[in-house]
Amino acid sequence: MRNNKGFTLIEMAVVLVIIGIILGAVIKGNDLIENAKVKGVIQAPTKWEVPIMTYYDKKGSFPGSTSGQITSFTALKTALGNESIAYPADTISDVTFDIASVTDPCKAGATVARNIMLITNVPDTTASQLDLAIDGISDGTKGRVRSCGAAGTANVGAAWTATGALVPVVYFFDKTIP
Repeated sequence: MRNNKGFTLIEMAVVLVIIGIILGAVIKGNDLIENAKVKGVIQAPTKWEVPIMTYYDKKGSFPGSTSGQITSFTALKTALGNESIAYPADTISDVTFDIASVTDPCKAGATVARNIMLITNVPDTTASQLDLAIDGISDGTKGRVRSCGAAGTANVGAAWTATGALVPVVYFFDKTIP
């Protein structure tokens, strides 16, 4: 008998199957992580509305506000903290949130300031999903979710595109939209 050293075809097949299973799990895990990030961004406006409206119900005005308008994100968080009302994070996976009052957001011709959330560094595909989840249509030109530049003061932009670009998103907290 010869003393053959090496792997049999069956042993090689088992190793390849195990490697395939591990690669599949890693790829699926990455998809799950990415989906969780997208869901976090989509849920952020609602998560911020809850503490703001809790404060409103308790005090009769918006936190950090003058004349019904939120003066700054810092004032908002300070007012919520003073009332021991918990609020979510400012950033979710590189996407940043800021809440403030802006006069004539999206150049809609409004003379009254509106409370808006500026969401920056949003992948355009996520912006489209956010718009669809809140407005029921993914267009970026009307409704509570719009494309109006990083400060929320530019003219309404075009519909969302799937180019992979990072875009700013404007979310109107006010139910009455200009």
